[in-house]
Amino acid sequence: MDDKVKALLERVKGTANYAADAAADGARAAGRKAGQLVDVAKLNVRLFDLNGEYSDLLRQLGQVMYDTHKGQVAESAYVTDLLTRADEKAVKIAELKSRITDLKQSQACPVCGAPCGKGDKFCRACGGKL
Repeated sequence: MDDKVKALLERVKGTANYAADAAADGARAAGRKAGQLVDVAKLNVRLFDLNGEYSDLLRQLGQVMYDTHKGQVAESAYVTDLLTRADEKAVKIAELKSRITDLKQSQACPVCGAPCGKGDKFCRACGGKL
């Protein structure tokens, strides 16, 4: 075979290998991103459930307050249990929000809660310092 043809085939082979490596890297990156999206979706479902449970506890505490206003005093142990459970749910909610933020590779604004980029210095929504 002619040396020029061999050289051309070697260059074509090198280009094909480079393209294959780039495609494999792209596929791996897409797989990682898809995995992150699935993880975020699962955490969001759990967050939705926890928020519902937390809201129910707050509703029960509100009912206790209203009953107290009406002269019906609730048992101290019942109120303490509701408060303890509400505190536990609030901690779990904060942890889930933090994990979701980490997975999204962003940060939440401490002022308004809007998602912002990791490198942002100020919130895009409210202008608050991050």
